[in-house]
Amino acid sequence: MTDATLDAIRAGLRHFRRRLWLRRFVRRATWAIAAVAVAEVLLAIAGRLFPIEHELLMAVALAAFALLVLLGLTVGARPTLLETALALDEEQTLKDRVSSALELAARAEVPDPEAAAAVEFLRLQREDAERTLRLADPRAFHARLERRPALAAILAALLLVPLTVLSNPQDRVLAQRQVERQVAQQEAEKLEKAAERLAERGQTAADPRTELAEELRKLAAELRQNPERLDANLARLAALEEAIRQRLDPANEQRSAAITQLSRALSRLQGDSTANPEGDPKKAAEALDKLADSLAGMSRAEKEALAQRLAQLRSVAQQAGGEAMRALDAAAQALADGDDQAAQDALQRLGDALQRAGDQVALQRDLASTANLLQNARRQIAGAGQQNQTGQQGQPGGQPGGQPGGQPGGQPGSQPGGQPGGQPGGQPGGQPGGQPGGQPGGQPGGQPGGQQGNQQGSLNVGPGGGSNARFLGSGMRTGGFVGPTTGNKQFGTGDLDPIFADFDRLGRPGDPSYIAGSGGQGQTQTGNQTGTGTLNPALTPYVNVYQDFYAFAIQSLDRTYVPYSVRDYVRAYFSSLDPSANP
Repeated sequence: MTDATLDAIRAGLRHFRRRLWLRRFVRRATWAIAAVAVAEVLLAIAGRLFPIEHELLMAVALAAFALLVLLGLTVGARPTLLETALALDEEQTLKDRVSSALELAARAEVPDPEAAAAVEFLRLQREDAERTLRLADPRAFHARLERRPALAAILAALLLVPLTVLSNPQDRVLAQRQVERQVAQQEAEKLEKAAERLAERGQTAADPRTELAEELRKLAAELRQNPERLDANLARLAALEEAIRQRLDPANEQRSAAITQLSRALSRLQGDSTANPEGDPKKAAEALDKLADSLAGMSRAEKEALAQRLAQLRSVAQQAGGEAMRALDAAAQALADGDDQAAQDALQRLGDALQRAGDQVALQRDLASTANLLQNARRQIAGAGQQNQTGQQGQPGGQPGGQPGGQPGGQPGSQPGGQPGGQPGGQPGGQPGGQPGGQPGGQPGGQPGGQQGNQQGSLNVGPGGGSNARFLGSGMRTGGFVGPTTGNKQFGTGDLDPIFADFDRLGRPGDPSYIAGSGGQGQTQTGNQTGTGTLNPALTPYVNVYQDFYAFAIQSLDRTYVPYSVRDYVRAYFSSLDPSANP
């Protein structure tokens, strides 16, 4: 049975139901905001006591979680019409008129036709409820804030302001961890790329490069997974680097230079002076195969001449390796004896020995490159862990000998050679002959035709205190010579120009510097010499000193840390100076 009065009651309750729902939402939102504020304060305090990564993300996640919970509670708190009627009766003191009408309607939608009195009662009760509902205050169910959660939210917000605005001491720790993580990721990528290169060059499973590639992959994976384990990662890198360096041959680059020189010379045995300019062992092996095939057409004199040329290369072959030297000796002996078959076999062995030696050089270079890569990775990771530490800076000249020659006169014994006369005492002839007289002989007299040298100098001369330092203070000299007597000229190796390399007096590259002397106060001597310069024996043919300087440079690259770009630059520089490569 449809009752218009009952429909009117239900329609009137819908307005109050929305207001009641809003009150429930405000109450739950107040509690949710208070809970979030307190949680944010606790998180901020914890973030100042301990380094918490992604703290901002966690704070946003807390707020988002609270919002989701609030939405769920709000949807579940939507009141029904009966709940709205009960709340309205209590709020407006309506003595359960509205709620009773809804409850009776739910129990007696289809009343008994014989119960006329009951039907009349229901009609009267609904009309009374409908009149009461119309008289009810439409502003009922005011949205009220809960006092305790509101105060808690306000206090938490006040605490959160300084915790957010003031700098956090843990930010530095987090920034350092981030840098360590980034550096670890970068070095892991470098190690993986190096592992790929080594795996490609590893010819067999027994090749050391294959095993090394696997070790590099493990190290890279460890760096990616545990970048914060700084000490453990550094220990692994150092252990692998040390294991690689123990397998390095210090004379590898010297052997490489000898192999290159020998390969170039063997490729040119048949008369082509421009063959194999890069000194490739494979091309040398091919040239030796062709030479072996042409032995049958050579005369006895040509074979003897070829044997002599091979014998002249014995010292270079000895540096290239014992196997190459033995094969070269056998080939020279077989050619001298006229045994073509033995000579062909020896030449074949010589070509194979050169290729194996070249492969060994490449292996050593790969190992050295990997060791340098590990060293660089170790330094980068250690530097990332120490970037917030302030290093101590030395004071110039603060320690005796800390800045060589930093004190003008030096203290007796603290700066050997720093006293007046300390440095000149180590120069044979006391520098009046080395500078005033020596220069006219070394510069003007060294040029063909000789120029007149006239120079007057004053230099403190006396016995020095002895030193191993590279720089021994500053001397004083006055005179007319203030620069080179001739302008700079273009470098060239075609005529193998002589250069100043007085090894007997200055020592060879890498030799320690030492100036003997008994110490004491020096004396001043003044000299004046005029005369025609003579040929200076210190001028040495360029080809005789190139190998000494090249070997010293390569040895220094192998023993010390040098950036890759600089290593390549040094090698390219000395390759351009190689007299055998620039005929």
